[in-house]
Amino acid sequence: MHMLSAQNRSEFLATPHLVRLDNAKGRAGFEPTLLIKADVIVLKYMTRGVRLQLMIGQVRGDRLIYGLVVHDDPTSPGVIWSVLEREEERRALLGVAEGKPLQVFLFNELAINVAWAEMQVNVTDSRLGSLAAYAGLGQVDHTGLSATIDELFVRLRDGELTDPTMLLVDLPAVEHWNPVRNSLITSQSNVSEVDLFDLDEGRQQEKLVIWLSDNLHPDVIIDQPQIMKGARLRELTDVLLSYSGGTFIFESKTLTLLNRSELPDRTKLSKNVLSSVKKGFNQLKGAARQIRDGTRIYDTDGREHEVERSQPIHAIILVPDLRLLPPQFGFDMMVDFAKAIHGYLHILDPSELLRIVQIAEQLVRRSESQTITPMMALDSRFIERADTCIDAKSLNVEIITHFEAAP
Repeated sequence: MHMLSAQNRSEFLATPHLVRLDNAKGRAGFEPTLLIKADVIVLKYMTRGVRLQLMIGQVRGDRLIYGLVVHDDPTSPGVIWSVLEREEERRALLGVAEGKPLQVFLFNELAINVAWAEMQVNVTDSRLGSLAAYAGLGQVDHTGLSATIDELFVRLRDGELTDPTMLLVDLPAVEHWNPVRNSLITSQSNVSEVDLFDLDEGRQQEKLVIWLSDNLHPDVIIDQPQIMKGARLRELTDVLLSYSGGTFIFESKTLTLLNRSELPDRTKLSKNVLSSVKKGFNQLKGAARQIRDGTRIYDTDGREHEVERSQPIHAIILVPDLRLLPPQFGFDMMVDFAKAIHGYLHILDPSELLRIVQIAEQLVRRSESQTITPMMALDSRFIERADTCIDAKSLNVEIITHFEAAP
């Protein structure tokens, strides 16, 4: 397991996708280390053995970018990148150029280390060492760099491999990724485990909701809430949170990748997600009606819980990646849900949910009255998100909130 430094952890929690080199102390002393944060779909493609490449390029004079090219789609591979800013990153690149093994650690959307492997990168080109040795250091303005990096990748992809300012290195296939299993002891003394390689992929995404919501201290948090159907309990929805001001219900819709013999492309994934979202909408509408009608709600141990039923319900469909949905999507479902249930419908991915929770926690810390609770702040953020979706006429929105620096 790799424990992120304070600086790296702050970056990883603030950015949906990121790579960072480090020169971390390990079993063999200081080792070149590559830290990768990505959504769980990309991580699963990586652990299933898709082709990986390390891209290096000089930009804006002596500044150096490095990126991981993940060939998870035949027509549009993903590039996760950073600008080399610190001496530790330079030492890591120089170590790789000298032939030292590269330690690779994977982090999910919550910046939790979920897997690691060692790579012996074969670098025969002297450009890697020289580019690293003479690279400038320090923080850099990232404005406009995404377009520059896209252009750089296209040039390398199309065969422009002799330019001394850029380089593309094939990374070796990893036969076995070592799992890192993480356990959270919740505020209710339950154990929730996150495991990238768990074949119950839908259940794993549900657990991310538990991990994120535990610190918000809702009055009620039920993993797999149940209602009575005849003489038996059946599942109402995946996760339920409730406090005096409202109730939140979650349906987690994930993609099965670990059991597939052949990995699908992004077009196929998008079709699968669209189908799952429609199913989730109907499930949440039915669950919200049960709550509104006063149906008794239990946990899996059969204990009954009181939930708030009078305020508008927030119903959340959690998908693995919002980018798999069309930009203009879901507004009709939002209107339908509001008319039928008098509640709010949302579609999020784990990265967007993390962002909402982080902002709610910031609002509590910055509150001068000290009367706002984490759940009240969360509620307000979801209402603001709903207003933004109405203006955009789409449920597929991303909201970035910036706070002024404290005086």
